[in-house]
Amino acid sequence: MPELERRLQEITSEIRNYPAPIARCDEQLTALLEERMRLLNELTQAEHCGGCSPSARWINDGGFHAA
Repeated sequence: MPELERRLQEITSEIRNYPAPIARCDEQLTALLEERMRLLNELTQAEHCGGCSPSARWINDGGFHAA
């Protein structure tokens, strides 16, 4: 998780310092915002699962042995 948090801080800083004016069609800013949302979702999921990877959560939910 420290890597995700570090990357999130970097992207947040980039967004905060993004040069103005910003055009509506600015794809780079949109990509940064989407990446920040993805990282936030990943961190939230990791916190709720105690740091499990997505495949570990699936296996712990029954995985191959589910009814």
